[in-house]
Amino acid sequence: MKCSPGGIGLKLTACAVLSGATALAVHAQAAPTRAALPPVTNAALTDRPARSQGALAVDAGKGTLVRLNENATAVFVADPTIADVHVPSPKAVFVLGKKAGTTTLYVLGVDNKTLLQQTVVVSRDMDALRSAVAARFPNAHVQLTAGPGSLLVSGEASSAADADAVVQTISPYLADKEVLVNRITIDRPLQVQLRVRITEVDRNVTQQLGINWQALGSVVGNFTGGIFSGRQIFNLAQPIVGANGQTTFPVNLPSNNAYSLFGQFKTGHTDIQLLVDALNQEGLLTVLAEPNLVALSGQTASFLAGGEFPIPVAQINGAITVDYKQFGVKLDFTPTVMNEHRISLKVRPEVSQIDTTASVTTNGVTVPGLSVRRADTTVELASGQSFAIGGLLQTNTTDIISQVPGLGSIPILGKLFSSTNYLNNKTELVIIVTPYLVEPTDPARLRTPLDSLMSPSSDVEYSFRHESGDASTPSGQPRLVGAAGYVY
Repeated sequence: MKCSPGGIGLKLTACAVLSGATALAVHAQAAPTRAALPPVTNAALTDRPARSQGALAVDAGKGTLVRLNENATAVFVADPTIADVHVPSPKAVFVLGKKAGTTTLYVLGVDNKTLLQQTVVVSRDMDALRSAVAARFPNAHVQLTAGPGSLLVSGEASSAADADAVVQTISPYLADKEVLVNRITIDRPLQVQLRVRITEVDRNVTQQLGINWQALGSVVGNFTGGIFSGRQIFNLAQPIVGANGQTTFPVNLPSNNAYSLFGQFKTGHTDIQLLVDALNQEGLLTVLAEPNLVALSGQTASFLAGGEFPIPVAQINGAITVDYKQFGVKLDFTPTVMNEHRISLKVRPEVSQIDTTASVTTNGVTVPGLSVRRADTTVELASGQSFAIGGLLQTNTTDIISQVPGLGSIPILGKLFSSTNYLNNKTELVIIVTPYLVEPTDPARLRTPLDSLMSPSSDVEYSFRHESGDASTPSGQPRLVGAAGYVY
Protein backbone atom coordinates (compact mmCIF):
# COMPACT_ATOMS: atom_id res chain seq x y z
CA MET A 1 0.00 0.00 0.00
CA LYS A 2 1.21 3.51 -0.79
CA CYS A 3 0.04 6.67 0.97
CA SER A 4 1.16 10.28 0.30
CA PRO A 5 0.92 12.69 3.21
CA GLY A 6 -0.66 16.06 2.50
CA GLY A 7 1.76 18.79 1.36
CA ILE A 8 2.22 21.69 -1.02
CA GLY A 9 1.21 20.85 -4.58
CA LEU A 10 -0.33 17.40 -3.72
CA LYS A 11 -3.66 16.44 -5.19
CA LEU A 12 -6.49 15.98 -2.71
CA THR A 13 -8.46 12.72 -2.70
CA ALA A 14 -11.33 11.21 -0.71
CA CYS A 15 -8.88 9.32 1.56
CA ALA A 16 -8.06 11.49 4.58
CA VAL A 17 -6.20 10.76 7.79
CA LEU A 18 -6.70 13.04 10.79
CA SER A 19 -3.88 13.90 13.14
CA GLY A 20 -4.99 15.99 16.14
CA ALA A 21 -7.25 18.79 14.83
CA THR A 22 -5.58 19.09 11.40
CA ALA A 23 -6.97 17.26 8.37
CA LEU A 24 -4.27 16.01 5.95
CA ALA A 25 -5.08 14.85 2.42
CA VAL A 26 -3.47 11.56 1.44
CA HIS A 27 -3.03 10.34 -2.11
CA ALA A 28 -3.26 6.55 -2.57
CA GLN A 29 -1.47 5.13 -5.61
CA ALA A 30 -2.40 1.63 -6.84
CA ALA A 31 -3.80 0.69 -3.44
CA PRO A 32 -5.96 -2.46 -3.51
CA THR A 33 -9.44 -2.40 -2.08
CA ARG A 34 -9.47 -3.85 1.44
CA ALA A 35 -11.72 -3.93 4.47
CA ALA A 36 -11.31 -1.36 7.20
CA LEU A 37 -8.73 -2.36 9.81
CA PRO A 38 -9.82 -2.78 13.41
CA PRO A 39 -9.08 0.09 15.78
CA VAL A 40 -5.71 -0.03 17.45
CA THR A 41 -5.57 0.39 21.18
CA ASN A 42 -3.01 2.48 22.96
CA ALA A 43 -1.40 -0.68 24.33
CA ALA A 44 -0.51 -1.74 20.78
CA LEU A 45 1.22 1.54 19.93
CA THR A 46 4.94 1.91 20.36
CA ASP A 47 6.87 4.97 19.35
CA ARG A 48 10.01 4.12 17.43
CA PRO A 49 12.48 6.58 15.85
CA ALA A 50 13.13 6.42 12.13
CA ARG A 51 16.07 4.22 11.13
CA SER A 52 17.25 2.39 8.06
CA GLN A 53 19.18 -0.49 9.64
CA GLY A 54 17.93 -3.53 11.56
CA ALA A 55 14.53 -5.21 11.39
CA LEU A 56 11.29 -3.80 12.70
CA ALA A 57 9.59 -6.55 14.76
CA VAL A 58 5.80 -6.38 14.97
CA ASP A 59 3.41 -8.97 16.40
CA ALA A 60 0.44 -10.01 14.30
CA GLY A 61 -2.61 -7.93 15.26
CA LYS A 62 -0.44 -5.27 16.88
CA GLY A 63 1.35 -2.19 15.58
CA THR A 64 4.16 0.24 16.18
CA LEU A 65 4.58 3.99 15.44
CA VAL A 66 7.71 5.09 13.57
CA ARG A 67 8.62 8.81 13.74
CA LEU A 68 10.47 10.53 10.88
CA ASN A 69 12.94 13.42 10.89
CA GLU A 70 11.51 14.89 7.68
CA ASN A 71 8.12 15.12 6.02
CA ALA A 72 7.15 12.06 3.99
CA THR A 73 5.59 12.27 0.56
CA ALA A 74 5.06 8.53 -0.07
CA VAL A 75 4.85 5.46 2.22
CA PHE A 76 4.35 1.86 1.10
CA VAL A 77 5.16 -1.78 1.95
CA ALA A 78 6.27 -4.53 -0.43
CA ASP A 79 3.65 -7.12 0.68
CA PRO A 80 0.41 -5.60 1.99
CA THR A 81 -0.82 -9.04 3.12
CA ILE A 82 1.91 -9.20 5.79
CA ALA A 83 1.88 -5.60 7.08
CA ASP A 84 -0.10 -2.41 6.48
CA VAL A 85 0.68 1.29 7.09
CA HIS A 86 -1.20 4.38 8.20
CA VAL A 87 0.15 7.93 8.02
CA PRO A 88 -1.35 10.03 10.82
CA SER A 89 1.06 12.93 10.10
CA PRO A 90 3.84 13.75 7.62
CA LYS A 91 6.49 12.75 10.20
CA ALA A 92 4.84 9.64 11.63
CA VAL A 93 4.11 6.18 10.12
CA PHE A 94 2.05 3.55 11.90
CA VAL A 95 2.97 -0.06 10.91
CA LEU A 96 0.34 -2.75 11.57
CA GLY A 97 1.20 -6.47 11.53
CA LYS A 98 -1.34 -8.69 9.76
CA LYS A 99 0.21 -12.19 9.53
CA ALA A 100 3.54 -13.88 10.13
CA GLY A 101 6.10 -13.10 7.47
CA THR A 102 8.72 -10.62 6.28
CA THR A 103 8.30 -7.56 4.08
CA THR A 104 9.97 -4.16 3.47
CA LEU A 105 8.81 -0.67 4.47
CA TYR A 106 9.72 2.31 2.24
CA VAL A 107 9.28 6.01 3.11
CA LEU A 108 10.09 8.64 0.48
CA GLY A 109 10.49 12.39 0.95
CA VAL A 110 10.81 15.41 -1.32
CA ASP A 111 12.29 14.64 -4.74
CA ASN A 112 11.82 10.89 -4.03
CA LYS A 113 14.50 10.97 -1.39
CA THR A 114 14.56 7.72 0.60
CA LEU A 115 13.89 8.60 4.20
CA LEU A 116 13.45 5.05 5.48
CA GLN A 117 14.03 1.55 4.10
CA GLN A 118 13.53 -1.11 6.72
CA THR A 119 12.68 -4.81 6.95
CA VAL A 120 9.47 -5.55 8.82
CA VAL A 121 9.26 -8.95 10.55
CA VAL A 122 5.75 -9.90 11.60
CA SER A 123 5.48 -12.80 14.03
CA ARG A 124 2.65 -14.35 15.96
CA ASP A 125 1.58 -12.97 19.30
CA MET A 126 3.75 -15.26 21.44
CA ASP A 127 2.84 -13.46 24.67
CA ALA A 128 -0.83 -14.38 24.31
CA LEU A 129 0.06 -17.99 23.43
CA ARG A 130 2.43 -18.29 26.38
CA SER A 131 -0.20 -16.85 28.70
CA ALA A 132 -2.79 -19.38 27.49
CA VAL A 133 -0.42 -22.33 28.02
CA ALA A 134 0.69 -21.06 31.44
CA ALA A 135 -2.91 -20.57 32.59
CA ARG A 136 -3.95 -24.05 31.51
CA PHE A 137 -0.82 -25.91 32.62
CA PRO A 138 0.67 -24.06 35.61
CA ASN A 139 2.89 -27.01 36.60
CA ALA A 140 4.34 -27.63 33.14
CA HIS A 141 7.67 -25.96 32.45
CA VAL A 142 7.47 -25.46 28.68
CA GLN A 143 8.97 -22.83 26.39
CA LEU A 144 7.58 -21.62 23.06
CA THR A 145 9.82 -20.35 20.28
CA ALA A 146 8.65 -19.15 16.87
CA GLY A 147 10.65 -19.74 13.73
CA PRO A 148 10.18 -19.52 9.96
CA GLY A 149 7.32 -21.90 9.17
CA SER A 150 7.51 -23.68 12.52
CA LEU A 151 6.74 -23.37 16.19
CA LEU A 152 9.03 -25.08 18.70
CA VAL A 153 7.73 -26.24 22.07
CA SER A 154 10.29 -27.55 24.56
CA GLY A 155 10.60 -28.18 28.26
CA GLU A 156 9.42 -30.84 30.69
CA ALA A 157 6.05 -32.31 31.58
CA SER A 158 5.11 -34.49 34.51
CA SER A 159 3.44 -37.16 32.37
CA ALA A 160 2.87 -38.17 28.79
CA ALA A 161 -0.77 -37.13 29.08
CA ASP A 162 0.22 -33.57 30.04
CA ALA A 163 2.71 -33.39 27.17
CA ASP A 164 0.03 -34.51 24.72
CA ALA A 165 -2.44 -31.97 26.16
CA VAL A 166 0.08 -29.14 25.65
CA VAL A 167 0.51 -30.15 22.02
CA GLN A 168 -3.26 -30.28 21.51
CA THR A 169 -3.58 -26.79 22.99
CA ILE A 170 -0.93 -25.26 20.72
CA SER A 171 -2.02 -26.97 17.49
CA PRO A 172 -5.02 -24.65 16.76
CA TYR A 173 -2.68 -21.63 16.80
CA LEU A 174 -0.61 -22.97 13.91
CA ALA A 175 -0.94 -21.16 10.59
CA ASP A 176 -1.46 -22.89 7.27
CA LYS A 177 1.46 -25.23 6.39
CA GLU A 178 3.16 -24.43 9.69
CA VAL A 179 4.86 -27.29 11.54
CA LEU A 180 4.87 -27.90 15.29
CA VAL A 181 8.21 -29.21 16.57
CA ASN A 182 7.61 -31.12 19.81
CA ARG A 183 10.67 -31.34 22.08
CA ILE A 184 8.84 -31.87 25.36
CA THR A 185 10.44 -34.45 27.63
CA ILE A 186 8.99 -36.34 30.57
CA ASP A 187 10.38 -35.66 34.04
CA ARG A 188 10.61 -39.39 34.70
CA PRO A 189 11.31 -41.56 31.64
CA LEU A 190 8.54 -44.15 31.37
CA GLN A 191 9.56 -47.59 30.19
CA VAL A 192 7.29 -50.49 29.37
CA GLN A 193 8.28 -54.14 29.48
CA LEU A 194 6.20 -56.39 27.27
CA ARG A 195 5.98 -60.09 28.00
CA VAL A 196 4.58 -62.05 25.08
CA ARG A 197 3.77 -65.76 25.05
CA ILE A 198 3.19 -67.17 21.59
CA THR A 199 1.90 -70.75 21.56
CA GLU A 200 1.17 -72.75 18.43
CA VAL A 201 -0.27 -76.26 18.67
CA ASP A 202 -0.07 -78.36 15.51
CA ARG A 203 -1.82 -81.73 15.53
CA ASN A 204 -1.51 -84.18 12.63
CA VAL A 205 -3.60 -87.34 12.25
CA THR A 206 -2.63 -89.72 9.46
CA GLN A 207 -4.38 -92.98 8.63
CA GLN A 208 -3.38 -95.21 5.76
CA LEU A 209 -4.40 -98.70 4.64
CA GLY A 210 -3.13 -99.85 1.26
CA ILE A 211 -2.58 -103.19 -0.50
CA ASN A 212 0.20 -103.76 -3.04
CA TRP A 213 -0.44 -106.72 -5.35
CA GLN A 214 2.00 -108.55 -7.58
CA ALA A 215 0.45 -111.73 -8.96
CA LEU A 216 1.74 -113.46 -12.07
CA GLY A 217 0.93 -116.91 -13.39
CA SER A 218 0.55 -118.98 -16.56
CA VAL A 219 -3.01 -119.82 -17.57
CA VAL A 220 -3.10 -122.04 -20.68
CA GLY A 221 -0.12 -122.98 -22.79
CA ASN A 222 2.00 -120.01 -23.55
CA PHE A 223 -0.48 -117.43 -22.19
CA THR A 224 0.41 -115.56 -18.98
CA GLY A 225 -1.75 -113.22 -16.86
CA GLY A 226 -1.36 -111.24 -13.66
CA ILE A 227 -2.42 -108.30 -11.45
CA PHE A 228 -0.30 -105.43 -10.16
CA SER A 229 -1.20 -102.50 -7.87
CA GLY A 230 0.59 -100.02 -5.63
CA ARG A 231 4.32 -99.63 -5.56
CA GLN A 232 6.83 -102.26 -6.61
CA ILE A 233 7.35 -104.68 -3.75
CA PHE A 234 11.03 -105.48 -4.43
CA ASN A 235 13.75 -103.02 -5.42
CA LEU A 236 15.16 -104.70 -8.51
CA ALA A 237 17.83 -102.01 -8.89
CA GLN A 238 19.72 -103.21 -5.79
CA PRO A 239 20.37 -106.98 -6.08
CA ILE A 240 21.82 -108.81 -3.11
CA VAL A 241 24.04 -111.80 -3.80
CA GLY A 242 24.19 -114.34 -0.98
CA ALA A 243 27.03 -116.60 0.10
CA ASN A 244 25.61 -119.49 -1.95
CA GLY A 245 25.44 -117.30 -5.05
CA GLN A 246 21.68 -116.83 -4.91
CA THR A 247 20.45 -113.36 -5.82
CA THR A 248 17.71 -111.65 -3.83
CA PHE A 249 16.23 -108.15 -3.82
CA PRO A 250 15.40 -105.88 -0.85
CA VAL A 251 11.82 -104.86 -0.12
CA ASN A 252 10.80 -101.30 -0.91
CA LEU A 253 9.83 -99.80 2.46
CA PRO A 254 7.12 -97.10 2.56
CA SER A 255 8.31 -93.51 2.81
CA ASN A 256 5.81 -92.51 5.53
CA ASN A 257 6.93 -94.98 8.25
CA ALA A 258 3.92 -97.25 7.69
CA TYR A 259 4.01 -100.86 8.87
CA SER A 260 4.13 -103.40 6.03
CA LEU A 261 2.85 -106.99 6.13
CA PHE A 262 4.29 -109.27 3.45
CA GLY A 263 2.82 -112.53 2.13
CA GLN A 264 3.74 -114.76 -0.81
CA PHE A 265 2.36 -117.89 -2.52
CA LYS A 266 4.51 -119.54 -5.14
CA THR A 267 4.11 -122.66 -7.27
CA GLY A 268 5.71 -123.80 -10.48
CA HIS A 269 3.55 -121.59 -12.69
CA THR A 270 2.12 -119.03 -10.24
CA ASP A 271 3.73 -116.36 -8.03
CA ILE A 272 1.46 -114.20 -5.85
CA GLN A 273 3.00 -111.51 -3.64
CA LEU A 274 1.06 -109.28 -1.27
CA LEU A 275 2.28 -106.27 0.73
CA VAL A 276 -0.13 -104.48 3.07
CA ASP A 277 0.79 -100.96 4.30
CA ALA A 278 -1.00 -99.89 7.49
CA LEU A 279 -0.43 -96.64 9.36
CA ASN A 280 -2.24 -94.80 12.15
CA GLN A 281 -0.14 -91.81 13.17
CA GLU A 282 -0.84 -88.85 15.47
CA GLY A 283 1.61 -86.00 15.84
CA LEU A 284 1.51 -83.14 18.33
CA LEU A 285 3.85 -80.22 17.79
CA THR A 286 4.06 -77.25 20.17
CA VAL A 287 5.98 -74.08 19.34
CA LEU A 288 6.45 -71.69 22.25
CA ALA A 289 8.19 -68.31 22.21
CA GLU A 290 8.37 -65.93 25.16
CA PRO A 291 10.05 -62.71 24.02
CA ASN A 292 10.53 -60.00 26.66
CA LEU A 293 11.06 -56.50 25.30
CA VAL A 294 11.53 -53.09 26.94
CA ALA A 295 10.79 -49.80 25.17
CA LEU A 296 10.30 -46.17 26.08
CA SER A 297 6.83 -44.72 25.94
CA GLY A 298 6.06 -43.79 22.34
CA GLN A 299 8.94 -45.81 20.89
CA THR A 300 8.69 -49.07 18.91
CA ALA A 301 10.46 -52.31 19.85
CA SER A 302 10.84 -55.35 17.58
CA PHE A 303 11.59 -59.04 18.08
CA LEU A 304 12.32 -61.80 15.58
CA ALA A 305 12.97 -65.49 16.24
CA GLY A 306 13.38 -67.17 12.89
CA GLY A 307 15.48 -66.43 9.87
CA GLU A 308 15.72 -64.85 6.45
CA PHE A 309 15.68 -66.42 3.01
CA PRO A 310 17.16 -64.78 -0.12
CA ILE A 311 15.00 -63.39 -2.93
CA PRO A 312 16.66 -62.48 -6.26
CA VAL A 313 15.60 -59.07 -7.60
CA ALA A 314 16.21 -58.14 -11.24
CA GLN A 315 17.55 -54.66 -11.94
CA ILE A 316 17.13 -52.43 -15.00
CA ASN A 317 20.64 -53.09 -16.34
CA GLY A 318 20.13 -56.86 -16.21
CA ALA A 319 21.98 -57.37 -12.95
CA ILE A 320 20.44 -59.37 -10.13
CA THR A 321 20.59 -58.31 -6.52
CA VAL A 322 19.59 -60.34 -3.50
CA ASP A 323 16.97 -59.22 -1.01
CA TYR A 324 16.07 -61.03 2.19
CA LYS A 325 12.62 -61.80 3.57
CA GLN A 326 12.12 -62.49 7.25
CA PHE A 327 10.12 -65.40 8.59
CA GLY A 328 9.48 -66.94 12.00
CA VAL A 329 8.00 -65.43 15.14
CA LYS A 330 8.01 -61.65 14.83
CA LEU A 331 6.69 -58.99 17.17
CA ASP A 332 6.42 -55.19 16.94
CA PHE A 333 4.88 -53.15 19.74
CA THR A 334 4.55 -49.45 20.54
CA PRO A 335 3.52 -48.53 24.12
CA THR A 336 2.16 -45.16 25.18
CA VAL A 337 1.88 -44.49 28.91
CA MET A 338 -1.31 -42.52 29.51
CA ASN A 339 -0.76 -42.17 33.27
CA GLU A 340 0.66 -44.18 36.14
CA HIS A 341 -2.06 -46.83 35.81
CA ARG A 342 -3.00 -46.99 32.11
CA ILE A 343 -1.00 -48.09 29.06
CA SER A 344 -2.10 -47.77 25.45
CA LEU A 345 -0.46 -50.60 23.54
CA LYS A 346 -0.23 -51.13 19.78
CA VAL A 347 0.97 -54.69 19.20
CA ARG A 348 1.57 -56.54 15.93
CA PRO A 349 2.55 -60.23 16.34
CA GLU A 350 3.26 -62.40 13.33
CA VAL A 351 4.03 -66.10 12.84
CA SER A 352 5.23 -67.18 9.40
CA GLN A 353 6.92 -70.20 7.85
CA ILE A 354 8.21 -71.14 4.43
CA ASP A 355 5.52 -72.73 2.23
CA THR A 356 6.88 -74.51 -0.84
CA THR A 357 3.36 -75.01 -2.24
CA ALA A 358 3.13 -71.24 -2.79
CA SER A 359 6.51 -70.92 -4.52
CA VAL A 360 7.04 -68.95 -7.74
CA THR A 361 9.53 -69.85 -10.48
CA THR A 362 10.96 -67.05 -12.63
CA ASN A 363 13.80 -67.49 -15.15
CA GLY A 364 14.66 -70.85 -13.64
CA VAL A 365 14.85 -69.46 -10.09
CA THR A 366 12.32 -70.76 -7.57
CA VAL A 367 11.30 -68.39 -4.79
CA PRO A 368 9.37 -70.01 -1.93
CA GLY A 369 6.24 -68.46 -0.50
CA LEU A 370 5.27 -67.77 3.10
CA SER A 371 2.41 -69.01 5.22
CA VAL A 372 1.65 -66.04 7.48
CA ARG A 373 -0.66 -65.51 10.44
CA ARG A 374 -0.67 -61.95 11.68
CA ALA A 375 -2.62 -59.80 14.12
CA ASP A 376 -2.59 -56.01 14.45
CA THR A 377 -4.47 -54.38 17.32
CA THR A 378 -4.41 -51.53 19.83
CA VAL A 379 -5.63 -52.01 23.38
CA GLU A 380 -5.57 -50.05 26.63
CA LEU A 381 -4.95 -51.79 29.92
CA ALA A 382 -3.24 -51.41 33.28
CA SER A 383 0.27 -52.49 34.20
CA GLY A 384 0.33 -56.23 34.85
CA GLN A 385 -2.93 -56.99 33.08
CA SER A 386 -2.99 -59.41 30.16
CA PHE A 387 -4.98 -59.89 27.02
CA ALA A 388 -5.05 -62.83 24.63
CA ILE A 389 -5.35 -63.02 20.88
CA GLY A 390 -6.93 -66.36 20.01
CA GLY A 391 -9.17 -67.95 17.46
CA LEU A 392 -6.42 -68.24 14.84
CA LEU A 393 -7.44 -71.73 13.74
CA GLN A 394 -6.48 -73.57 10.58
CA THR A 395 -7.66 -77.02 9.50
CA ASN A 396 -6.50 -79.03 6.46
CA THR A 397 -8.21 -82.36 5.75
CA THR A 398 -7.29 -84.78 2.97
CA ASP A 399 -9.11 -88.10 2.31
CA ILE A 400 -7.98 -90.09 -0.74
CA ILE A 401 -9.47 -93.50 -1.67
CA SER A 402 -7.88 -95.52 -4.50
CA GLN A 403 -9.54 -98.69 -5.79
CA VAL A 404 -9.86 -100.95 -8.79
CA PRO A 405 -12.99 -99.96 -10.72
CA GLY A 406 -15.75 -102.45 -10.07
CA LEU A 407 -13.76 -104.74 -7.80
CA GLY A 408 -13.30 -102.05 -5.17
CA SER A 409 -17.09 -101.69 -4.78
CA ILE A 410 -17.67 -105.34 -3.86
CA PRO A 411 -18.73 -105.62 -0.18
CA ILE A 412 -16.00 -107.00 2.09
CA LEU A 413 -13.85 -108.32 -0.77
CA GLY A 414 -13.59 -104.79 -2.23
CA LYS A 415 -11.22 -103.79 0.57
CA LEU A 416 -8.63 -106.10 -1.00
CA PHE A 417 -8.60 -103.95 -4.13
CA SER A 418 -8.64 -100.48 -2.56
CA SER A 419 -6.45 -98.25 -0.40
CA THR A 420 -7.25 -95.28 1.87
CA ASN A 421 -5.05 -92.31 2.75
CA TYR A 422 -6.51 -89.89 5.32
CA LEU A 423 -4.74 -86.79 6.63
CA ASN A 424 -6.10 -84.23 9.12
CA ASN A 425 -3.96 -81.26 10.17
CA LYS A 426 -5.25 -78.79 12.80
CA THR A 427 -3.29 -75.74 13.94
CA GLU A 428 -4.21 -73.21 16.63
CA LEU A 429 -2.30 -70.05 17.53
CA VAL A 430 -2.75 -68.20 20.84
CA ILE A 431 -0.89 -65.00 21.76
CA ILE A 432 -0.91 -63.65 25.34
CA VAL A 433 0.47 -60.14 25.94
CA THR A 434 1.25 -58.58 29.35
CA PRO A 435 2.77 -55.08 29.69
CA TYR A 436 4.52 -53.79 32.83
CA LEU A 437 5.68 -50.35 33.88
CA VAL A 438 9.35 -50.72 34.78
CA GLU A 439 12.10 -48.50 36.13
CA PRO A 440 15.86 -49.03 36.33
CA THR A 441 17.04 -50.83 39.44
CA ASP A 442 20.22 -50.98 41.48
CA PRO A 443 22.95 -53.16 39.90
CA ALA A 444 23.39 -55.06 43.18
CA ARG A 445 19.84 -56.42 42.87
CA LEU A 446 20.46 -57.99 39.46
CA ARG A 447 21.53 -61.61 39.16
CA THR A 448 22.77 -63.86 36.39
CA PRO A 449 22.45 -67.66 36.13
CA LEU A 450 26.09 -67.96 37.22
CA ASP A 451 25.27 -66.41 40.61
CA SER A 452 23.25 -69.47 41.64
CA LEU A 453 25.67 -72.00 40.14
CA MET A 454 27.79 -73.68 42.83
CA SER A 455 30.30 -76.47 42.24
CA PRO A 456 30.38 -79.34 44.76
CA SER A 457 33.18 -79.01 47.28
CA SER A 458 33.77 -82.75 47.60
CA ASP A 459 32.74 -86.17 46.31
CA VAL A 460 30.31 -86.60 49.21
CA GLU A 461 28.44 -83.43 48.41
CA TYR A 462 28.35 -84.37 44.72
CA SER A 463 26.86 -87.77 45.55
CA PHE A 464 24.23 -86.41 47.93
CA ARG A 465 23.08 -83.85 45.41
CA HIS A 466 22.59 -86.39 42.64
CA GLU A 467 20.96 -88.99 44.83
CA SER A 468 18.37 -86.47 46.04
CA GLY A 469 17.66 -85.36 42.47
CA ASP A 470 18.83 -81.78 43.18
CA ALA A 471 20.74 -80.38 40.23
CA SER A 472 22.08 -77.35 42.06
CA THR A 473 22.63 -76.15 45.60
CA PRO A 474 20.38 -73.20 46.47
CA SER A 475 22.18 -70.02 47.34
CA GLY A 476 22.45 -69.35 51.07
CA GLN A 477 22.24 -72.99 52.24
CA PRO A 478 25.12 -74.54 54.24
CA ARG A 479 27.93 -76.28 52.44
CA LEU A 480 30.02 -79.24 53.53
CA VAL A 481 33.23 -78.03 55.17
CA GLY A 482 36.17 -79.77 56.71
CA ALA A 483 37.75 -83.12 55.85
CA ALA A 484 34.87 -84.73 53.98
CA GLY A 485 35.33 -87.10 51.07
CA TYR A 486 36.10 -90.60 49.97
CA VAL A 487 39.05 -92.63 51.17
CA TYR A 488 40.84 -94.51 48.39
